[in-house]
Amino acid sequence: MTHDDETDPKLELTDHGLRQVVTRTEAERRLQQAEENLRQAVTRHEQTQRELQELEERREQIRGESELARRAIADFEQLKERSRQELASVELLEGARATLAEAVEARDEVVARAAGAFESAVALLEEVEAKRTAVVDAHGRLRSLDPSAGRFAPDEPDLLHEPWQRLVSAVKAELDGELESEMVEAAARSHLPSALNALPEHLRVLASQRRNEIQRERMERLRAGRT
Repeated sequence: MTHDDETDPKLELTDHGLRQVVTRTEAERRLQQAEENLRQAVTRHEQTQRELQELEERREQIRGESELARRAIADFEQLKERSRQELASVELLEGARATLAEAVEARDEVVARAAGAFESAVALLEEVEAKRTAVVDAHGRLRSLDPSAGRFAPDEPDLLHEPWQRLVSAVKAELDGELESEMVEAAARSHLPSALNALPEHLRVLASQRRNEIQRERMERLRAGRT
């Protein structure tokens, strides 16, 4: 058989007409081609399977990262709300402290002016008393020289009585308040049950509240000491 006989297709006559006869070389070539195509297909299939596996792994990774991000969002939202509340509390506390500082400053300024006014009032009262004494002495000398002079010195203007009464009432109220505060504090710190009962009703309530405050302060100090 020549080379041409092995490669060239052969024809044979059948009842149905001419039919091409595949030669050995052509069959081997077709087999090799099929095997090569199969190998490439298997390789491609394996490659696509690996890519699918990588995509699935990447998908799971992204899903995990998404879940972590979702949890982080929830955590940060809670942290933001807590921070907002903390800021509001700090601002409220700062406002209260500023208000207290302003109130203390205004009080101290008024106290300083009141102290100065009281000092001036005391000095003026002493001066009034000295002038009254001078009037009495001068009137006495006049009567010794002129017996016809009146028995009494001229009356002074009635200008001090009303302001003096208001001052006396204010001082009395202040002293009574200080005395009541001292009585409330003493009864609150006393271990005797009768200490509260001995107070007037309105002071008894204050002393009971103060005693509760003292007990809470003691408990807080004890807890702070344990920590």
